[in-house]
Amino acid sequence: MKKKLLFIAMFVASVFTANAQNDEVNNQTVLDLLKEGFSSEEIIGAIENSTTRTITFNINYMRQLKAAGADASLTSYIQKIAKVDNGYEGVILWNPVDGGKPTKIYRCNFEKEKKGFNLATAAAIGLAAYGVGSAVSDRNISGGEAAAVTAGAGLMMTSGKDIQKMMIPGSKAKTKTSRQPVFRFYFNKVDNASFNSEHANWYEMVMNDIQSPNEFQLIKMQVKENKKGGRRLFPSSMSYTVAGFSGSNASTREMINFEINPINNNTFEVTFSQPLEPGEYCFFYKSGLQNKYFQTQPFGFDFSVE
Repeated sequence: MKKKLLFIAMFVASVFTANAQNDEVNNQTVLDLLKEGFSSEEIIGAIENSTTRTITFNINYMRQLKAAGADASLTSYIQKIAKVDNGYEGVILWNPVDGGKPTKIYRCNFEKEKKGFNLATAAAIGLAAYGVGSAVSDRNISGGEAAAVTAGAGLMMTSGKDIQKMMIPGSKAKTKTSRQPVFRFYFNKVDNASFNSEHANWYEMVMNDIQSPNEFQLIKMQVKENKKGGRRLFPSSMSYTVAGFSGSNASTREMINFEINPINNNTFEVTFSQPLEPGEYCFFYKSGLQNKYFQTQPFGFDFSVE
């Protein structure tokens, strides 16, 4: 019975965080959620599942959090991620087009191209597997990755063929670059202060295993426009295995080579010997089929070349 109750609690938390996956979370979002009565655990889940977050921290914001009802666990967590975000950990566009300071590239979550995935369906599958009834309302969610995981509805990637069933919503990435961008990949392996399993976050569990940009491939995505904003897909001319993407000569233009210059043990600069063609691109993890967390919630780092 305890396991059933724990499962239900995990599922309810996923309902609150699933819709946050493609929403920006900032300082005001956290204050608003506190005022609406959400717990620290639920707010932390929303922050971790957001693909875009802009969190800063200072004494004034600390006082605002306290006034809104934040407890010590939430305040300490926000201090930690603000330090990480401001410290550029992750993937950074080092030479923005406008000449400004380096810009962090937030991950893009892939979704199943199949339409009509429904939260109530996922809940019914998962709760039935645990022998309890479903009382979850019928709310559609985009892609449904978080609900599918918690409700036991299966992985997004079980074989290389699944790669052709996935998409990035929207026809363009948020990050725009020139034709010869410079990226820096930061992996904080010194004190393991951020990429860890403390909050059971899928993204952090994957990133903690990655040691170098060499574990990614850069793919030029195929864009399909539609009235709802379009979507980006992997080219059909490529196949995906435990070793990553491969393809015939016709697909070499979609698999982009890059050069890696180690700055130190944790920092790597990625450049290109030739200018990139205009289009949509995504850094994608080579060994995704060997990582159970990545199979559950595949992600990449996307950008547009204009």
